[in-house]
Formats: sequence, structure tokens, C-alpha cells
Amino acid sequence: MDDIDRHTLKALQQDGRKKNTELAKETGLAPSTMLDRVKKLEDKGILKGYRAIVDPAKLGLKAQGFACISLDRHRVKDIELLENEINKISNVRACYHITGRFDYLLHVVAPDIGDLGKLIKEKLATIPGMGKIETFIVYAEVKPDQGWPIDAASG
Repeated sequence: MDDIDRHTLKALQQDGRKKNTELAKETGLAPSTMLDRVKKLEDKGILKGYRAIVDPAKLGLKAQGFACISLDRHRVKDIELLENEINKISNVRACYHITGRFDYLLHVVAPDIGDLGKLIKEKLATIPGMGKIETFIVYAEVKPDQGWPIDAASG
């Protein structure tokens, strides 16, 4: 990956609707060459897709938190079941299998704190094999997700 690819990735993370002609102008390439480069980034799986950034509060999702989960048993069957069930819950924005005291870290959202509590008690806690759940409520989003740090990439 060269500097033009890095610039392209940063620009598309900031604005996924940025026109090819604008990218070409910024990088000094012909529009057709720029289009080829973007297509290669897509073909390599580096660019996985494009999506809109949505304001959760305007959707009525005003409560968010992080749930740390421990399994009560670490068998493949239990792990697969937990992961499948978590993937079915739309209020789980992201789920990470982690090391340390807990097995998983989930970013969860809900309309309000009461609904967040119901999500934890009625959906997460009822998954077979679930052990301990520790929840952290978000007071404020200090730095929203701004994409991946392209300049820090080694590729």
C-alpha cells in the first residue's frame, strides 16, 4: 500500500460518498486510474463496504454501554452458541472476543437506561452458558469512531 492508497482510504473513511473525480484530483491521478485503484482496494478486501454515519440520539437510542461477559464454561459448543445468540441481538453494536478477566466485550445501545437494563437481564443473561456480566454505562461519547488509523498501518 502506497501513499495514494492511504490517502484514498482516509478520504473514503471521512466521506464514503466522495466522488472518484475528487479523489483523482486530490491525488493527481486520472479518474480512470483512481477508479482502478479503488477497485483493487475493494478486491483485496481492504475496502469492505460503505455506510452512512447515523446519529443514534435522533433514532431514539439515547443509552449506551459496554457489557463485559464471562462464560461459565469454555467449550466450543458453548462459545459458538453464545456468539450466535449475540449476533441475533440488534442492540449489540459490536462484540469482541478478548483476553483477561472477561471473555467478551459488547457495545450495547437502547432507548434509555431502563431498556438497557432489560437488554442485559432479558436477552444477554438468558443466553445458555452465560456466566458473569458486568456493565459500564456511557456518560458521554468523547471521541466518536473516526475510522481506522490508516497512517499507523504497516501494510
